Amino acid sequence: MTSADGETVPVPSHDTGGPKALSPPSPDLLTRYRNLCYRLLGERLEGEDGSELLAERLKRAGVNVAPAVHNALLIVTALIAAAIGAAVAFVLFFAGLHEAQWYLYVLLLGGVAAGSVAAGFRFLLDTRIANRRDQLERELPFSLSELSVLASTGTSPIRLVRHMAQRDHDPAITATFRQVAYKADVQGKDLITALAETAKESPSTSVRDTFWDLANMIHQGGNLDEYLRSKSDDVMRFKRLVQKEFIERLSTFLDMYVSLVLVGVLMAAVGAFLLNALGSTVAGLNADELLLLLTFGLVPVAVAMTIIMVSMAYARAE
Repeated sequence: MTSADGETVPVPSHDTGGPKALSPPSPDLLTRYRNLCYRLLGERLEGEDGSELLAERLKRAGVNVAPAVHNALLIVTALIAAAIGAAVAFVLFFAGLHEAQWYLYVLLLGGVAAGSVAAGFRFLLDTRIANRRDQLERELPFSLSELSVLASTGTSPIRLVRHMAQRDHDPAITATFRQVAYKADVQGKDLITALAETAKESPSTSVRDTFWDLANMIHQGGNLDEYLRSKSDDVMRFKRLVQKEFIERLSTFLDMYVSLVLVGVLMAAVGAFLLNALGSTVAGLNADELLLLLTFGLVPVAVAMTIIMVSMAYARAE
């Protein structure tokens, strides 16, 4: 769209709260499932305690749903997972292994499945917030350098925001500036308010501080070029420190993998062989069944968790 002074103003996508397309596509399977969950439970969960905090976390994660929809999706999915886990345990331990205490395994596996879904929702939300934060902080130093160059030419603050919103690189920072441009040029808010509201929705502390400082400098006046140059140097210095800490933490991950995964798996295997020699069982499982659980259950999970932790640490150090 075109602003009053003739400049082209980018219209943000649906993730930034912008206007929807005139002819939206038909809802996909995930959208239909989300709507079903909301019809089942969402209306009953409107306005519950903690919804404001959850709404803030959803905005920082870039998830464009209401807290009631998120909670309804979590509860319904957990119930479905519990039913599936209980059915699998029933078939495995009652029909397959003919365990006398099969109902305990049904309850255990059903509870574990439901708990895993609940923990998975929280983990995915935290991971999405962390990924957005890391991407913003990774792009921030270079964007601040570009802003300082533009500010040194005497460009007005609103023109700086519109220029940053029209870029085709650094997608996370660009999308954030599009939110500011949308609030200022479409919703009619002043630039200071647009910067402050966008800063509140950002998952990155550095971006929040930068936007609040920009809003204060625009309100009170100051040398914008000098501030942006100094801020860029500070953020880059902090980035180098984080990378140095990641290199030092790699040795810790290596020690943890060797002690918990390799040695732990070896000790568990030795324990299974001792059970076989003594003819004993653990929770109704003999040595062969324990080795199968160890080989196809515990080992892949331990390796996957180690890879996830290293990947998360590496993403933050990039």
